[in-house]
Order: sequence, then structure tokens, then C-alpha cells
Amino acid sequence: MSTGKYSPICPHAGEPGWDAYKFNCYGETPAEWSKEIAETGVEYDQKTMFDSYDDEGFDSYGYSAFDAHGTYLGIGSGIDRYGYTEMDYLTGGDLHCDVQSYGSEILSSFIRTR
Repeated sequence: MSTGKYSPICPHAGEPGWDAYKFNCYGETPAEWSKEIAETGVEYDQKTMFDSYDDEGFDSYGYSAFDAHGTYLGIGSGIDRYGYTEMDYLTGGDLHCDVQSYGSEILSSFIRTR
């Protein structure tokens, strides 16, 4: 099963390991943004400035911000390390495998478009 937001093993703020979620959705150090930068006309870019992902680009619920085709969807709306979305788990959609083999293949990587 996923380590999604409904999982008891999902890390929560303040717990050990929580500090791993300090990267942007690309798994990179987030670009800086502040009130002073905003006054220069630079707008906040959620993809590069939001810092709640691990170094592989997955949030604490286990989801990326991208779909399987690399299209940006937003925070927690993408696929997990197995290639499934939260809705797939909730509805059983696109899960055409038996329980024994479920989640046996982890995505080694997927393309993210900028």
C-alpha cells in the first residue's frame, strides 16, 4: 500500500526524518523568494520555490507533483513511486494486478517537464 496521507507510516512535522522534505518538486534546492524579491517583480513559482519534497521530488505523502507523462499537476496531485495516483488507490482505478504483485515495481525515474 502507498505511504499516502492515509497511511499510519506517513511522516509528520517534527518527527525524525521530516527534515528530508526541504527540496522543490524537482528534488533540487528551492529558489529563494522573499518580500524584497517580490517587490522587484519576481512572482512566486510553486514548482521551483515550494520546499516540501525529498531529494527525489516526492512529498511526505509519497506523491510527486507530476503525472506519469511529466506534466506538472500541483502539490500532491501526481504519481507515487509506483506510478499510481492517490485516486487510483482510493477507487482501485488502473490497478490491474493481484495483491501479491502490487507495488513490486518501483519507478526508477520519470521525466519532469519544466
